[in-house]
Amino acid sequence: MNAWNDFAGGRAVDAATFVAASHTLLESAVAAAGGGEATRAEFVAGLAASLSTSGPYATLRLDTGLADQEVRRELTENVEAVSSLVLDLVRSARPSGVSGPVDIQSSCVGYAWIPPVAERLTADAGLHAARNLYNEWLWQLVLLRDALIPFTNPAEVLLLADADGLTRLRDTRDWFAVQVMTRRVPHAAIVRFAAEAVTAEHVDGAYGFQHGGVVVLPPVALDGPLLGPVYLLTWRETKLVPEDLAFFVHAEQLSVNTLSAPTRAAGEVEVVELFDRLVPGSPGPGGTRTLTLVVGFDDHEWRVDLGQALRGHRYASRPPHQDSPRNTSAVDNSWSGCAVLREDGAVSVPDGSLIPTGGQRALTLALLGRLRPGNVVLYTGQDVSGQHVLLDIRS
Repeated sequence: MNAWNDFAGGRAVDAATFVAASHTLLESAVAAAGGGEATRAEFVAGLAASLSTSGPYATLRLDTGLADQEVRRELTENVEAVSSLVLDLVRSARPSGVSGPVDIQSSCVGYAWIPPVAERLTADAGLHAARNLYNEWLWQLVLLRDALIPFTNPAEVLLLADADGLTRLRDTRDWFAVQVMTRRVPHAAIVRFAAEAVTAEHVDGAYGFQHGGVVVLPPVALDGPLLGPVYLLTWRETKLVPEDLAFFVHAEQLSVNTLSAPTRAAGEVEVVELFDRLVPGSPGPGGTRTLTLVVGFDDHEWRVDLGQALRGHRYASRPPHQDSPRNTSAVDNSWSGCAVLREDGAVSVPDGSLIPTGGQRALTLALLGRLRPGNVVLYTGQDVSGQHVLLDIRS
């Protein structure tokens, strides 16, 4: 008997539901190993070691490899947060009263056991069932943790599970783990893994997607803070397009225009309060759509490809805030954000320029979609040295 859940046929489940179902595996493994709270505590300690980001038992090592990368910092912090969520759910779970499997054909992926678990499960040749059950429980919860890594709000995410739990993600998870541990992770790889976990499908190069009544995008595209995560994704119950499943992709690359004269002197630029909305483009091949960020006031509107804006958001520098603000009177030029948005395509402004935004998220995001990436600083009063374009996001 292998059944430990009621996910047969495919079912969207949140982390709490999945952990509650997998608790049957844990209880069966504990019983097969002789029972007792000490056994259960050792098994949970083994899971905690597997969900760590460092050490010999970690299933996703993030303490080695490439360093000093914003994407690795974001991912590491979120891995730790998601691991804590899973462990809290495991520790608070209670037996369901439903009889679990007495044995199971485990995927047995070879994750290392901590010494107390190894001693308990190898003490007797007759503990074959206990080993299988523990392996499967450990494997399923590692898959759960990893599938939730892309999301800033993992407790709300619904993953597509089936009678085999999340085993269908084995190959995709291994691909993602290699990306995370050995190279600079492209944003599209995070989106791809998230889409596979939620929908069992993906489109290469997408920066977000919609599935059912849920939109998955970087948080700044959904009213998130400008200095919040840039590589992670937020799960939001809303709809942008009529399709049940759609993948959001970049519009064609824009030509670059150069502005050569400042519009006003520093400190004299008026910041206008703008409205904003997201407008989908026509359906494209493979279930794709573009999204346009529209910002405006009165009878004026400007349109920016959301994919390009999010790319600019990822590329923008964020020097640490310092108590001593930079003297902006020393800035060479000051520009009106609206003047930049009036230009067609991407815009290159001279180094040493300042563009006030009044802290408006949509205006800043729109400007990031128009400014030539590579030398833009999200400015909050830092002492910024060198030649940059300062996008002042102070309110």
